[in-house]
Amino acid sequence: MKFITSCVALLCSVLLLNSCKDPSFTDDNLLLNGDNFNVKYSDQFVLKAITENDTMLQAQNLTQTLLGSTNDPRFGKLYASFYNNFRLISNNVNLGSSLLIDSCYLTYGVSSAYGSFTSPINVVVYELNEALDNSANYFTNRSFGIKLPQIANVTIPYTTAGSINIKLDNSFGQNILNQSGGANFASNDAFQSFFKGVYVSTNSSTAGDGMLNLSLIGGGSKLTLYYHAAGDTVKKYDIPVNDLCTRVNHYYKAASGSPAQLASDIASSAGDDKVFLQGLTSFRTKVLIENLDTFTNVAVNKAELWVYPIIGSSVDTTYKLPQTIYASRINDNANDVQLLDFLSGSMAGDKDTTIVGGNIVPVYKINLTRYAQSIINHEFNNNGLRLYVFPTNITAERVVLGGGSNLNFPMKFKLITTKTN
Repeated sequence: MKFITSCVALLCSVLLLNSCKDPSFTDDNLLLNGDNFNVKYSDQFVLKAITENDTMLQAQNLTQTLLGSTNDPRFGKLYASFYNNFRLISNNVNLGSSLLIDSCYLTYGVSSAYGSFTSPINVVVYELNEALDNSANYFTNRSFGIKLPQIANVTIPYTTAGSINIKLDNSFGQNILNQSGGANFASNDAFQSFFKGVYVSTNSSTAGDGMLNLSLIGGGSKLTLYYHAAGDTVKKYDIPVNDLCTRVNHYYKAASGSPAQLASDIASSAGDDKVFLQGLTSFRTKVLIENLDTFTNVAVNKAELWVYPIIGSSVDTTYKLPQTIYASRINDNANDVQLLDFLSGSMAGDKDTTIVGGNIVPVYKINLTRYAQSIINHEFNNNGLRLYVFPTNITAERVVLGGGSNLNFPMKFKLITTKTN
């Protein structure tokens, strides 16, 4: 009889581990509670959650480059800008002599947008006075020297696809054009030594309501010179941004006095009833699942952390909820370590829905099966987890979550285990 019971328990474990690609608890899981199968469901854990200021992140040559600003009353103001340089399409460029500039533009491809964009975007551009090193490792707080005055201060409409065009001062374009046939157009090294690139930002005296995700590589991004010689027709010359060019994202938040900043400053050890997540190195959340390391002699069949957004304000229409929340574990040095759960092919943490109090509400279900087993096996200490908007270094998405002590939308840790002896 014991052999049969053990076989049934083992079969339940295998089925649970392989039941579906997206591990998700349902009410049916409660039916597994029963001593006959040595299977137990638990969700009565104490969860302590606090808001933390995020740290600087890797910013160089990312898949997306952000431009814009947001102003959320719960998170404060957030600005995104970037630096990039250009490369000639060939060496020894000679466009002719006695050339006059007609106009010059920066063009950047747009892949997506975040926000409501009720106002146009005020873009400012500076020429760099400091070279970008493609072999360096720049972070999101890195700034570079610029030349004054600005070479552009223009207002352009937001667009969610296609490209944006930024008109530059003709004096800047004439200076570039004057290098035609000379030493500064002989090679890319010489060109980038002469023209180090641009800094593209938004006006810091105002805050908009949207961020553009730009594709600098493969999006038709370039510097275009329109010019003519005396008595000739207008021609153009493109200097592109390609995969050998350096791009560096730069982020800045002005969140003083906002609920998110106040929460991160207080960082109550008892755990807050609400916590804040925002991308672009703004805010993250630390979560400690208490008493998880007190379990013994069990195999973890399934473990998920459920976190609920607190919604109901117009700002959640202006700035949509994140698609994915990412979790990392905290080691003994307070550093982040990637979870093995996310290496197994199931990212989890995608926005889903569930029913609370008879209403359909959004929820994020984060797969922590391997993490829970490792804590129970004492493979590492129970120092807690950190939650981030994913991918945090290239998305401005944000969300307010119910903390462990929230009355209506508390975080929940759900665990199914099987006794091993």
